[in-house]
Amino acid sequence: MKVIQSIIFIFLFAVNLIGNTFYLDPVNGNLNNSGSINDPWGSLSEVISSNYIRSKEYANLPYTINSPLIDKNITGMVHAGDTLILREGLHGTVFLRNYINDTPIVIMNYQEEEVYLERVQLQACKNWIFDGVRISSEPYGYYLNNKLFFIESHGWQGPSSHIIVKDCEIFSAEEPWTTAQEWVNNSSDGLYIKGDSCRALSNKIFNVDMGLSCIGDYIIAERNSIENFSGDGGRVLGSNISFNHNLIKNNYNVDDNHDDGIQSFTTNGYIVNDNEIIGNLIINRDDNNQILAGPLQGIACFDGFYNNWLIANNVISVDHWHGISLLGANRCTIIHNTVIDPTPMVTPGGSWIRIDDHKDGTPSSNCLVANNVANKFVVDGMEYNNIIFDTQEEYSENFQDYVNFDFNLIEGSILIDSADPDYSIPFDFELNQRDNSPDMGAYEYIFETSSIFSSSKIKEHKKIYPNPFTDKISIINFSPNDTILFYDIQGKIIISGNLESVNQFLKTLNSGIYNIVLINGTNEITYSTLMYKL
Repeated sequence: MKVIQSIIFIFLFAVNLIGNTFYLDPVNGNLNNSGSINDPWGSLSEVISSNYIRSKEYANLPYTINSPLIDKNITGMVHAGDTLILREGLHGTVFLRNYINDTPIVIMNYQEEEVYLERVQLQACKNWIFDGVRISSEPYGYYLNNKLFFIESHGWQGPSSHIIVKDCEIFSAEEPWTTAQEWVNNSSDGLYIKGDSCRALSNKIFNVDMGLSCIGDYIIAERNSIENFSGDGGRVLGSNISFNHNLIKNNYNVDDNHDDGIQSFTTNGYIVNDNEIIGNLIINRDDNNQILAGPLQGIACFDGFYNNWLIANNVISVDHWHGISLLGANRCTIIHNTVIDPTPMVTPGGSWIRIDDHKDGTPSSNCLVANNVANKFVVDGMEYNNIIFDTQEEYSENFQDYVNFDFNLIEGSILIDSADPDYSIPFDFELNQRDNSPDMGAYEYIFETSSIFSSSKIKEHKKIYPNPFTDKISIINFSPNDTILFYDIQGKIIISGNLESVNQFLKTLNSGIYNIVLINGTNEITYSTLMYKL
């Protein structure tokens, strides 16, 4: 079984900035300047169109696997390994075709300034990093209704690969539309990766049609927030993809598309082997009064075959029977997921975990479904040690606050110590270490120190809950000398203080994914976890 504990921090992909740094200012800059911080160039689109970027391109087109590389823009001042720092304002459209770098060129915003790109399209490109910029056509006075950020492997021009998109905001509009026709006419796809060995890390994608599409091999998509979407939250259409620890919520039903939190299929020749989907939070909607709300399918894989997948530690709360479904699967493992319809007795009914025959009738084989919690199981393969909750009463008896999507376990839950350790995974949804008597579902229960005589399963370290949270958190074993640090997905500290002061700010905190660090009085990190704000 392939298990990758996908905790990828920013520093893992930081570039050793040994090259030159240039500054771009669309308001005060000029292409005749030197490009220094006090003498900046103009907008990014101007720099590109003026051939300031030296790179390489394929000598012969159409591309073949043996196509040689030749120099491109040999008089360009920006070389591989350099960094372009964008000052506040509108930097236009980025269209790069056949820009293949030996080492990455970094495009990033300056400090806290808001940098807007109209759209980004990278066609037959390699070794680029986009860091901290905003991509939307709305500030330019219109709605693109296309792909906002498109990494494209092209049949004629050649493949794209080794591109990192991190800490960016990608959105069609600042606020969601109120009618279906506005969604259909105006929304764009968010981040569309059609390339290999790319990374999508800690981006905020919102008010879009398709959220994050991974079409290629060896793609890592982690810690992204995908909120308010009218198509699919994520798509996994390749092999060796890690789609982990993402927040996917609030689907808008505006057309005939069957919307999914995460979807995959093998039609049109896609090969989808050896993928992992771990630790994602998928919520149909977090506001019962949301307009245009419809049933959202959780992890929906209907057109197999899917080979050697690991689906683990996901928390799925959707109003649909397809919680996790694989139709046509070989050697796939589904373990430690919590899949719950908040209203299981209301049409269309509870959410299942299902492995079944391919649509052509070919059976699935050698699959394992174990240590999960769901409303129902329909499994063609080995089903072992799962539990069915099909009433709200059972939810209340086992989960902290299922109404507000808090599926942490309460003391006395029948899920505690009930998982089979032979079919387990070493960490839980919150990246807590599971012990030798693991719990069923996505969460591992952490006993308070005061429970020392009630169970042999004691963990003395800290515990922050609930996760996800709304306007308040609590901490087991919190000390008055502890300091809480909230980091946003850009890695910036946005809240710091004790428990009381932090809770005063949480109501105004934007929804998304945060890294929470607890530091004691001697400046030692005693606890660190990912948390999801609804």
